[in-house]
Amino acid sequence: MQIDLAIGRHPQQAYRYLQSLCLTDIDFLPVVIRDAQGKLSAESLTGEVWGNFLSAVFDLWVREDIDRISVSLFDSTLSIWRGISSVAVAPEMAFAKCFCCEQRRFCMGCSTINDPILCSGYRRFFTYSAPYMRVMRDLIKQHRSPGELMAMLS
Repeated sequence: MQIDLAIGRHPQQAYRYLQSLCLTDIDFLPVVIRDAQGKLSAESLTGEVWGNFLSAVFDLWVREDIDRISVSLFDSTLSIWRGISSVAVAPEMAFAKCFCCEQRRFCMGCSTINDPILCSGYRRFFTYSAPYMRVMRDLIKQHRSPGELMAMLS
């Protein structure tokens, strides 16, 4: 699903809509729109809205759908928490500020995930989801379903 500014401002409604379609796999694609001069357009997704969107959707997913719906970003993040990295980038492709970022292990630099304007949003999501990711990782290490987290949160 493409996430522009309008959809990004309504994460719960967007996720509920996708749930109603009985989807089992979801990928959120951020839409960054620039004008001819390279400046962000008024309709463009911002880092703040993107981070809020991801965190709000994650909050619903982690309580309701861990075992039912695969959200690619959430699955990839959990894989990295488990030590299974699916993201690779040549060091010269990462932005200089990324080398100091404590969330870099999840995206390996903004150039690999999208426009750097969204970096703050990804950082917000990775920080917000960290406690839940730790629990799911630990459940998997114990040969248990990460879906058990849903019962812990209810």
